[in-house]
Amino acid sequence: MPSTARTVLGGGSLARRWWLDVNTNTHAAPTWVAVNGVEDFKYALDPSVQDDSDYDSGGFKSSTITAIGWSLDCKIARKVTAASATVYDPGAEVLRAASLLMGAANRVEVRWYEMTSGGPKVEAYSGYATVSWSEDGGGMDALAACSVTLTGQGERTAITHPDGAAVVPVLYSVTPATAATAGGSLHQLTGIGFFNGAVSGVASMKIGVTNVPTFSVLSDSKLVWLSPAKAAGPFVVYVTNQIGESVTATVTVTYS
Repeated sequence: MPSTARTVLGGGSLARRWWLDVNTNTHAAPTWVAVNGVEDFKYALDPSVQDDSDYDSGGFKSSTITAIGWSLDCKIARKVTAASATVYDPGAEVLRAASLLMGAANRVEVRWYEMTSGGPKVEAYSGYATVSWSEDGGGMDALAACSVTLTGQGERTAITHPDGAAVVPVLYSVTPATAATAGGSLHQLTGIGFFNGAVSGVASMKIGVTNVPTFSVLSDSKLVWLSPAKAAGPFVVYVTNQIGESVTATVTVTYS
C-alpha cells in the first residue's frame, strides 16, 4: 500500500479563537450574552475508559469509552464596561451570580465557538453546566481576575455556528433505527440545522415519501418524533428547514 499524500498546511489557529456566551433566558427562546474579558480558555473532554479485553485477543488488551464528561476552565479579567465604571461585564456577572447558588439554580446554559477573523468557523457547541467561581487575588499591583470552571451537566451538543450562514439540515443518526409497520414508536434524530435563530426552523419531516405528523425539536442538533404507519422496508429520513431539505441520504429507518 503506498504512503498517503501529504497536504501543505498554512498558519496555525490561535488559542484565543474561542468566544463564550451565556443564556439569560429559556432554552426555547434564548438570549445569549457575551462573556467578555476572557484571558485564558480551556475546553476539555474527560472520557471514562473501561477495559473490555477478552481471551480471544491473543493477549492484547482492549478498551472502550463508556461515558464522556466535559468542562470549560476560564480565567476572566474582572473588568467594568466602557459605558460605566460601576458596572461589571454582564456576561461574567451571570456566571458569578449563579456560582453563589445551589442545585438547579447553579446551572447555566452556555455556548462556545471559534471566531478567528478570516479563519475557520467550524466548531460550535452548547450545553448546561454548573458554575464554580473564585477570585485569583494577588499583590497590590495585580489586576483583578477570576478563575471560572463550567462543569458539564449532560450532553455537550454540536450546534450550527452562530456566525455561519444558515444551512439545510445534516442528519447523523436515528435511535432506534427500527419501527413497526403499525407506527407509534418514539425515535430520536440527531444532526444539525434544526434551529433557525432562536426558534425551531424545521418545517417538515418525512420517512421516505410519508410525512411525519408528530415531531418536536429539542435543540439545533436533536429532535424526537413518532413513527407513522408504513409498509415494511428501509426508508431514508428527510428533514426540511427554512433553507431546504436535508441532503444526507444515509440515515434510514427499517420498518418490519
